[in-house]
Amino acid sequence: MRIRIRPLSSVDATQTDSHGSRIFHAVAGSAITPLMSLATAPILAQSLGVAGRGELAAGMAPMLFAVAIGALGIPEALTFFVAKQARGARRAVRRAFWILTLLGLAAAALVALSASLLSDGNLEIEQLIFLTAILTVPTFWASIPNSVLAGNHAWRLSARIDLALSVLRLVALSALAAAHLLTPQAATIVMLGFPLLKGLVTLPFLIMYRRGWRNATAARVRLFNYGSRLWVGSLAGVVLLRLDQLLMVPFGNAAQLGLYSVAVSLGEIPALLSGAVRNVVFSSDAEDSHQRDDGERLQQTSRLTAAATGLAAVAIGLVLPWAIPTFFGTAFNDAVPVCWVILAAVSLGTTGSVAGAGLSARGRPGLRSFGMVIGALLNTATLLAAVPALGAMGAALATLAGSVVAGTMNIVWLRTHFGMAMRGFYGLRRMDFQLVRTTIKHLTGKKNVHAVSS
Repeated sequence: MRIRIRPLSSVDATQTDSHGSRIFHAVAGSAITPLMSLATAPILAQSLGVAGRGELAAGMAPMLFAVAIGALGIPEALTFFVAKQARGARRAVRRAFWILTLLGLAAAALVALSASLLSDGNLEIEQLIFLTAILTVPTFWASIPNSVLAGNHAWRLSARIDLALSVLRLVALSALAAAHLLTPQAATIVMLGFPLLKGLVTLPFLIMYRRGWRNATAARVRLFNYGSRLWVGSLAGVVLLRLDQLLMVPFGNAAQLGLYSVAVSLGEIPALLSGAVRNVVFSSDAEDSHQRDDGERLQQTSRLTAAATGLAAVAIGLVLPWAIPTFFGTAFNDAVPVCWVILAAVSLGTTGSVAGAGLSARGRPGLRSFGMVIGALLNTATLLAAVPALGAMGAALATLAGSVVAGTMNIVWLRTHFGMAMRGFYGLRRMDFQLVRTTIKHLTGKKNVHAVSS
């Protein structure tokens, strides 16, 4: 299928899509990554072994950690103001580029300086960290087109690009493995390099957005003002998701990190579903939260996402005892119970994750950040206490504790400041099933129309 960048006026038309359609296309795009991960994860595990897989994760962890916290919430702030069609949002794209360039250079320096400390004397890991430092600034740049795509609700275009790049990455890893050339260094370049291509592919979209014209709201773009409030929560979120892999080698060893990396690669597959929904909720509610204050749509979206995530987690958990030894090798058998705990953490934290996007979209990212900080503190304390004794399982238990607390806090804030009943975020109602049926019929009808017209 040929990827075509449509004119700006056509792209803007995606904003007329229903909320359910936006979620469908965002989830479809996000599903590409875990599906490809199911294929790439066994390739990496069997080619690199337990220790080599741990070295790969340890080498990538500092850069991923630095990118997540070093952007200071600028990409999310850009998405927020683009979605609101705020005055100066197009000019803010150039401003975001220069800000992220400076932040990226600082983050790259910190990644390089951390190499000797976080490698714990492992020269292979130290070299990988230096390699990832080189890719830090381009990774910061790539976040700008992604922010503009999300702010314009261009989920279909994003999904097509993600599919093409994921297939190319799978082909590259498979070819290297078949030729017995898949080393931790080669895997690092492929795993981190291919996502950068999305920034290049979407440059035409970015240029058309900056040249386009829109009616703008009275809100001015203050990237640092909004981003800094969101950044505190992002920092706490990174602690919840990345700190375990960052500290696993110094507090444990590369083999335990290898087991944990495999468990995370499978256990966090349902989280990509909630992540896609969270992105749609953020951009959609930022666009029209001033018109919708009852929170009914947010609560319904949270319930449906939690149900879908839970079903996916159960399905994955049932096949793990067979799938991991079959596709990864018997050396990774100990990753099965670790993965079960991570699946539980993802399922129990989904509702609060979507609720947190609703808080940010309603202009209260600081509240979300505070809840994330509480969860991160609990995660860190559990991590430091449990990893030396329990290894990968200790890290999984820390993730479970932090995720549940952070997510619950978001729902508490929505109840306190916006009057949303907490019970509205849990369970399923008849209207939820009706919405699912209506959305499926709507999407099927659109597909039929296209089929007839072609």
